[in-house]
Amino acid sequence: MNKEGKIKKKELTYSTTKNITITRLIVGPLETNCYILQNSNRDALIVDPGDEGERIVAQIGELGANPRAIILTHGHCDHIAAVPEILEKFSIPVFAHYDEHAILSSPDKNLCATFGIELSLRAKEIPADLRELGFPLKVIHLPGHTPGSIGLLGDGFLISGDTIFAGGGVGRTDVPSGDSEKLAKSIKLLLNLDDELIVYPGHGGRFILGNEKKKLRQILPMLIDGLL
Repeated sequence: MNKEGKIKKKELTYSTTKNITITRLIVGPLETNCYILQNSNRDALIVDPGDEGERIVAQIGELGANPRAIILTHGHCDHIAAVPEILEKFSIPVFAHYDEHAILSSPDKNLCATFGIELSLRAKEIPADLRELGFPLKVIHLPGHTPGSIGLLGDGFLISGDTIFAGGGVGRTDVPSGDSEKLAKSIKLLLNLDDELIVYPGHGGRFILGNEKKKLRQILPMLIDGLL
């Protein structure tokens, strides 16, 4: 809300990679990035529908997309709260990492109880890649922010969830099941990826990975020492 009490129009941006269009919707009070990935056949993946399910469904309609699945980078409430609303409209599977299932099923662990929401979800175990869904994306396990956090690695881009952010920011570990040492290992893995990758994080704007590697390396010792 702005100072006059009017709702600001939330940003909607489009970015195209080879054969995949990425639509970004900023949803909910924590301004979570929900991404709609669409291939050349107009099949779509809905990544992290954290709020405003009606708006996400409307955007699917505007794109003329055929949803194939919901993909969850992790199980916190601001990334999952709109899943039930979307499933009312589309009969599609929900995928998450196996290590995230305990968080998804518990309103306390997924933090929905904090917002007064009793949400418990079940998800299928996500495969190592998403080719069977029509998308040449590799699933990378990135524990730390949560045990089952993942990234989606495509041709020239990475959807990072809440593992890393623009400006060298990293996911919080002072949340249930957070682990700073595991997050440090996940960041080390990401530091080995191509400098030119465009990263689409769970919050905030996209960025080029190589531009943030120096800052991420500087943060590593603090994570290992448990200072973050």
